Amino acid sequence: MHDDLEKIQELFRRERIKLTHQRLEIYKEMLGAEDHPSAEEVYTRVRPRMPTISLDTVYRTLDLFECVGLVSRVAVLDDRSRFDSKMKPHHHLVCTSCKSVVDFLWPALDKMKPPLQIKGWGQIVSNHMELRGICSNCLKQG
Repeated sequence: MHDDLEKIQELFRRERIKLTHQRLEIYKEMLGAEDHPSAEEVYTRVRPRMPTISLDTVYRTLDLFECVGLVSRVAVLDDRSRFDSKMKPHHHLVCTSCKSVVDFLWPALDKMKPPLQIKGWGQIVSNHMELRGICSNCLKQG
């Protein structure tokens, strides 16, 4: 985590963005999150440590983090944006029942070239797979 905090400090210096205590707490929360939280969930988790923080501040901070490449948005099956602080290449398993999102690695997919049928489409800048289904917890309950 220490390296990640140095990374954000350097990035904010380079981009001339003020690193406030609220932004730092939100980033720390995101670094520890494995569940791809929504802005509302980040707000709920940070608020006990920072009672004066607003939901609007969390939204604006996550938007800023997305713009500078510290988090990415994860499209799930509901209306809420979810966020991921793991910026190294990885893929997602999404449960269509409980909406949980789990990271997984697929090195063979990462090395594959796109199929010829999309050659003329344009320029591919990232390769991300999202597999949808029902997680084992939901299958047990069903």
